[in-house]
Amino acid sequence: MNPRTLRVLEYPKILERLAHYCAFSGGAELAASLLPSDDLTTVQEWLAQTREAYQLLGQKDDISFGGVSDLRPLLDRAERGAVLLPPDLLEIKFTLQRARQLRTLLTRLEPSFPHLAEMAADIEPCDHLVEQIGQCINDRGDVVDSASPELARIRSELRIAQERLLSTLDRIVHSADIKPYLQEALVTQRQGRYVIPVRAEYKGAIEGIIHDQSASGATLFIEPLKVVQQNNAVRELELQEEK
Repeated sequence: MNPRTLRVLEYPKILERLAHYCAFSGGAELAASLLPSDDLTTVQEWLAQTREAYQLLGQKDDISFGGVSDLRPLLDRAERGAVLLPPDLLEIKFTLQRARQLRTLLTRLEPSFPHLAEMAADIEPCDHLVEQIGQCINDRGDVVDSASPELARIRSELRIAQERLLSTLDRIVHSADIKPYLQEALVTQRQGRYVIPVRAEYKGAIEGIIHDQSASGATLFIEPLKVVQQNNAVRELELQEEK
């Protein structure tokens, strides 16, 4: 069928409406690119698939592609050597899981929906990839310690370094010599460094590096010189963890 005939029949508008009902962006793209066929066998196959899909949705209205993502951009980035972040990997895992669930369902219902089951047979379950992602990243998108022995070692050292640093700072803020110069006896963070809140008028009373000040200017957030090396150790381990 030539393009002019399709325009006269307002075929593009039909495709637009069809794509609008697709929850999955990849499905919407395919729907928008559909073209009629003059091959009888092909048309009969399409009608059979459509009929089965309609019947299936009538029986199981909880089937949905909601939340499924088009993985092509992520796969393209990975193919070019880009590093995928934990949220990217979770997106891949979720989409593969939904595809696997659909494949399992349609395979089980093959006697009633043979054409759909045949289509589902082409879905690669990717069990190993789903399992690997699950072993490395939890459902919150955090990389788990067991993702690698090296990561487990770094995180263990980081926890120890942080505990030592915070213990040192806690002694400082509760010291009788230091406490009078503080706005509060607490430890906080500024620019990735652990600091203490010093009253601005006493900035010369505590040797250290000023990292920030409060909006009013009444408080300076100072890293005491005594903990600079400990702060450096913590920051180095944090950077190793991020790699």
